[in-house]
Amino acid sequence: MKSGRWIVVVLAGAMSLAAGCVSMDEYRKVQMDNNKLIGEKTNLEQELYDSRNNNDSLRTKLTAAEDQLRSREMLASNLQNENDRLAGAVSRADSLLQDIARKNVPTDPIVIETVLPAALDTAIKDFAQKYPDSVYYDAKRGVVKWKSDLLFALGSDVVKQTAVDSLRGFADIIKSPAAAGFDVLVVGHTDDTRIGKPQTREQHPTNWHLSAHRAISVAKTLREDGLSPEKIAIMGFGEYRPIASNASDTGRSQNRRVEIYVVPEGSVGGVVAPQMDVAAREQVIEMPLASNEGTVK
Repeated sequence: MKSGRWIVVVLAGAMSLAAGCVSMDEYRKVQMDNNKLIGEKTNLEQELYDSRNNNDSLRTKLTAAEDQLRSREMLASNLQNENDRLAGAVSRADSLLQDIARKNVPTDPIVIETVLPAALDTAIKDFAQKYPDSVYYDAKRGVVKWKSDLLFALGSDVVKQTAVDSLRGFADIIKSPAAAGFDVLVVGHTDDTRIGKPQTREQHPTNWHLSAHRAISVAKTLREDGLSPEKIAIMGFGEYRPIASNASDTGRSQNRRVEIYVVPEGSVGGVVAPQMDVAAREQVIEMPLASNEGTVK
């Protein structure tokens, strides 16, 4: 009987040991699974952290892009406003020109309101001071005007002797270093009175002829004063470029004139010297003709 009890005890102990070993394996397996889950959790937490950082970076970039877009929209709006302002100015200028045309307000279509280079400006100022009774220099517009009817006799294209000195003085300026790089364009104008005398019509059939012939005479005088013919160009507009109304004697007197434009060398004839700026340099000198020309030519 005693040996039987021992067998039972041994069997029970063996079964208990076997049962204890199974529980340990399961524990270890659960522990491994738990560690694995902890690792996955750590990885997920790191991915979440990285995603949040990336999201913050994207938000920062988005904010910067939105700010840039707003700046560009503001710039576009400012440019559009400026464009509208300029368009309005152009429209107002067009309206003004149309009003002037409708009112038939005469303007000189050639004179450009610019200032001559300093050396040339000074030379012409000195020239005007030398002839205070006959020459006026408008420095703002860069134009010299002969105050009285000094150039031509009635119906004639012969330059008066009394005008030769002033033309010679002008030629000396254009020959000087102050006018280096400049040519002259001599332009003749008349009023709209038709040429009456038969003997005058024989020499100057129309006002076009008379204006061109007088421009040629002034150019010839400048050449005789030593100005190279290569630096002189000639035009005649007749009565078709008035600067005043031909309805009065005063207006007709203003329209009878010879203008001498000082232009960049080579600009006459469509060849502009590359070193010069036509818009900044073109200037004009105006010479009224005889005041009684419009009555009888």
